[in-house]
Amino acid sequence: MEKHAFSAILCAIILSASLLGLNLPSPSKVSGQEIPREDTLIVSDAWGPPAGWNPMLPNTAWGTELMYPALFFYSTRDDVWIPYLAEGYKWVNKYTLEITIRPQAKWWDGTPITAEDVVFTFELGKKYVIGWLSPFWDYLDSVTAVDERTVRFATSEEKLNYFQLVGLLHGVMILPKHRWAPIEKEYGQGIVSEFRDDDPAKIIGAGPYRLLTWTEDMWYYERVDDWWGRDIFGLPGPKYIAHKTFKDNVAAANGFEAGEVDACGHFFAKIYEMWEVKGLPIRTYYLNPPYYIGSGIIHLYINYAKYPLSDINVRRAIAYAIPYDALVSKAYFNYSVRSAPVPILHTIPGYAKWIDQDLIEQYGFEYDLEKAKQILDDANITDRDGDGVREMPDGTKLGTFTISVPYGWTDWMMMCNMIATNLQEIGIDCVTEFPDFTVWWDRLIKGQFDLMESWDGGMGFDHPWNSFRFVMDPRLTGPVGKDYPAGNWERYTNWEVTSLIDTIAKETDPTKLKEAYSELQEIFLRDLPAIPMFYGASWYEFRNDRWVGWPTEENPGWASPYMWNYPDNLPMFFHIVKAGETPTVPAWITEMQIPTSEILAGAAAAPEPLPEQLAPLEEIRSDITTLSENVDALSTKVDDLSTSMQEISSAISNLSTNLAGLTNLTTLIYALIVLQIITLIVAAAALMKK
Repeated sequence: MEKHAFSAILCAIILSASLLGLNLPSPSKVSGQEIPREDTLIVSDAWGPPAGWNPMLPNTAWGTELMYPALFFYSTRDDVWIPYLAEGYKWVNKYTLEITIRPQAKWWDGTPITAEDVVFTFELGKKYVIGWLSPFWDYLDSVTAVDERTVRFATSEEKLNYFQLVGLLHGVMILPKHRWAPIEKEYGQGIVSEFRDDDPAKIIGAGPYRLLTWTEDMWYYERVDDWWGRDIFGLPGPKYIAHKTFKDNVAAANGFEAGEVDACGHFFAKIYEMWEVKGLPIRTYYLNPPYYIGSGIIHLYINYAKYPLSDINVRRAIAYAIPYDALVSKAYFNYSVRSAPVPILHTIPGYAKWIDQDLIEQYGFEYDLEKAKQILDDANITDRDGDGVREMPDGTKLGTFTISVPYGWTDWMMMCNMIATNLQEIGIDCVTEFPDFTVWWDRLIKGQFDLMESWDGGMGFDHPWNSFRFVMDPRLTGPVGKDYPAGNWERYTNWEVTSLIDTIAKETDPTKLKEAYSELQEIFLRDLPAIPMFYGASWYEFRNDRWVGWPTEENPGWASPYMWNYPDNLPMFFHIVKAGETPTVPAWITEMQIPTSEILAGAAAAPEPLPEQLAPLEEIRSDITTLSENVDALSTKVDDLSTSMQEISSAISNLSTNLAGLTNLTTLIYALIVLQIITLIVAAAALMKK
């Protein structure tokens, strides 16, 4: 009876609100030709035409992640989390993480987002190779739906890896099962390679932006003003976000200076001259050197599946032939520094503590061409026929090899030329090649290359564990010719590494962690699966003439600001507004933050799982914990409700007094409607309290 009465009251409230002219937002009908520039934030970050908007493709179009929610946002810069699709989390035990989905969450077609969507998405990563998803299954036993809004991620003592169990909270785009299940049935394995999903009308997402229109060099996303998160997160500033593709960095710089785009994620030579010399309304995160926030380590990947590049003497000679400091100063304009010879960020004390300096002194390398030649001579790798190219003892020539980066990456292109010149100097025949990004990326993930310059796992709450894993873990790779986008592109295989990586992920004792990291460093320096060169800058440039509120050192806002880091960087768009307006960081960005330390502390305090024969009691224990939390929350709500009712009662009394003095009929009608709404709210609140 009370339930029906409450429904009737709710209907009356909605009806009364409609009398006041309140309407739900409707989708925009703006066509691609009519999109107003003043409402559009134009970004340039990716290269080449869009590969498609299917999130499972090895290379998806920029902005795909704007359409699909992750469970959480994560800030690399601040090491904090914000619940996005998730309402909250709970450690059921040390090996089971439970996530509750927000009740408001819906796909654009109105279908509720459920635990089944989450399970379906993760199962796709189990069945097919999806770079940002499949590796989690090395550390998961199951992903199950407890009820419509609750999903559990379970691992075991053998597979336990807190980096991965927590890491799956962000970066995984949840897909709607009701749309993708039929597509999977139609395409099978081809769902991760053949299906482009390039018809905007057919895409069903749940983010605050949807694909509107696209061409080979420009595509637009339109804000979804009635998206499910509006009452929680609000709306991002730009009505439209577009991506513009340029031929290369030079063309991008010219377009940026001319105001064709508002923000970029490209390398620009002497970026500081844009404001210091040319006086343009342009900035980067830092006003002074190094201008950009650092990220992961840039390596030279040398294919381990190709002889003679797999020979350790050849690899060590190459390591000594790289002009590290010159790469940074001449090609990189001092936007970075040379990295340590192991994949650990030595510029950040929290990471540098893991570096084993004794191993660095014993096995490290510096730029020294004479040393490089001596290594080859000592290994009997000499120029036997006088053509300037050395041969292995079995007669195999050192080259011709190709060192490659995407065309348009002018800084890296210059670096490749510098490295190739030095390799020629020591007797290794090497040339450069600069294909389109899509071609370069395809060769990289298939292991069909000689030498390539590229990134690693980056920095974050899991560094340096993830950097070692990214470069060395054999579980991330496989046969040459098959796609393995998640890392270990050089096809290095050493199962001793796997054991150490897994040990670190379970260990909390600093002394034991130091020992394990030292063992990994010794293997890395011994085998040289890749050669760390310098720290990559997080390219991030913006203009202040059309849009303001960008994150800077003075105005940190949210996240590590680089334009490609979505959906983690989505909150940034919520504090960007048109020039002339006052930007503010939404309260939820600070109020909802959860430190990584808090999440991991919860894991450490979680109980051990019950023995198998007592497994049914696990649910009871979990239910008791949930009940206790709900009772605490209910107590708070009752107190808040009591306060609200007192305030409403006072407001009604004041309104009644004011009504006595009203003479204007229109004002009286509106006042009576407002009074009716307040009275109905009080009645509804009373029923809820019962």
